Amino acid sequence: MKRALKILLAVLLICTLCVAVIVPVAADGGNSPIGVITTPTETETFVTPEPTTVLTTIPTTEPTTVPTTVPTTVVTTLPPTTTETTETFTIPPTPIGGDKGWIDTYCNVDGAMVYFDGAPECTIAGGICSVAVTATGSPISTVTVSKSGYTSWSGALSSMPAPQAHVAVYATLNPIVTPTTVPPVQSGTIYAQSNPAGAAIYMNGNFYGYSPVTIPNLVPGSYSMKAYLNGYTPDTQIVNVYAGQTATYYPTLQPSPPVPRSTGTVAVTSGPANALVYVDGTYQGKAPLTVTLYPGSHAFRLTLPGYSDYTTTVYVNANTNQNLNANMIPAVYGTVTINAMPGAAVYMDSTYQGTIQPSGTLTLYNVANGNRLFKLTATGYNNWINSVYVQPNVVTTINAVLTPVGANPTPVPATGGFNIVSTPSGAEIYIDNLFQGYTPSMPNNVAPGEHQVMLKNTGYVDFLTTASVTSGQVTPLAISMQPAPTPTPASAPSPVTFIGCLAMAAGLCVACRRRS
Repeated sequence: MKRALKILLAVLLICTLCVAVIVPVAADGGNSPIGVITTPTETETFVTPEPTTVLTTIPTTEPTTVPTTVPTTVVTTLPPTTTETTETFTIPPTPIGGDKGWIDTYCNVDGAMVYFDGAPECTIAGGICSVAVTATGSPISTVTVSKSGYTSWSGALSSMPAPQAHVAVYATLNPIVTPTTVPPVQSGTIYAQSNPAGAAIYMNGNFYGYSPVTIPNLVPGSYSMKAYLNGYTPDTQIVNVYAGQTATYYPTLQPSPPVPRSTGTVAVTSGPANALVYVDGTYQGKAPLTVTLYPGSHAFRLTLPGYSDYTTTVYVNANTNQNLNANMIPAVYGTVTINAMPGAAVYMDSTYQGTIQPSGTLTLYNVANGNRLFKLTATGYNNWINSVYVQPNVVTTINAVLTPVGANPTPVPATGGFNIVSTPSGAEIYIDNLFQGYTPSMPNNVAPGEHQVMLKNTGYVDFLTTASVTSGQVTPLAISMQPAPTPTPASAPSPVTFIGCLAMAAGLCVACRRRS
């Protein structure tokens, strides 16, 4: 009996040892060899106490040791599995600015520098420069484009470009225009002093006073001067006036000898008066006047604006006095000279007149006086249209400047203007024969220099003057127009005269009856 009990205890001991070895291996999934523990620390902790516990107290230790040991081994194998999972699925962080976009700057000037927030980035070439920027980087707020000689352009960037996208910036640079200073037209002066003093001084046939006299505000050019003093031979000279200078006219008059018996005189009058008198091509003065000439034939010519020239030949006899009354006939036709670009077509009152010659001038003859509408056309240029007053017996000059179609790249020259008022108002204004409206008016865009200003109003004498314009300034003109003279009507016979005539007629009838 005891022997059998010992054998049973031995069998139980062997079974217990087998269970202790097999259970850990099964929990490990069969990956470890039998009887081998993967962790050295676990082996020391598990193996040493297990046989001691089994040998001393088999019933108590056996059920508690096995379940306690198995979970310990399972728990210690989990951390390696967790570490492997983390390393497999980790996504590296995206670096800032990893995606790129482009800022395309367009500009009309090649060579201009482009700045982003004050930092230079690129140079315009072929009208564009493209800069790659990080879409997630620091945003750009201001784009500046500049080049020497041009005004800088600066503007805010609408938005940063999205990845692989473009944002366009359009910059226009304008050249820096240096204003050109047009020097004002400087006038000159003539100082006239005769010897002896007191002579009447004439310039271009107009009386300006008695010597000594100063004639200011003259446009540079040549002027015909004449000094006349009773008892002295008149003096005539040509005086040149230069800008900003004073020209002198010092005539020395010689005493006139008594009129020789071998000369004659011609007293010249004109209707209307003040016609310019030329004898043998030499200017003598304004009618009425008396000229002393040697015997023989002399050619007389009288001119007056608005009237046809009066020409005749007078034979002068010695010791004779003759009268010449020139009845001036109003002129009907005038001459028009048009200065414009060669090849431009010219129309007058909608009728084609011809084209501007290569010399830049076209002259029209026998043009009826009065207002005429002129139009000039040329391919690629805007039409030039204006109303022009053609003066009879006068050469009317028209300066027509045609402007290209579209933007004009040529710098516009500085101009001035007039402020014209008249009494009465409503007069037609012509500047250099071009119609500019009615008074009161302020014609502008007038080139600096001297200009002819004419006012016309029904029932009033035409007013004609020359006035200067300074760049950037307005020249005032206040004009009082004179009423046109009306012809004096023939006086009607008075009642007394009429009654007297009737009485005389009655008396004649009675006398005739008595005789019969």
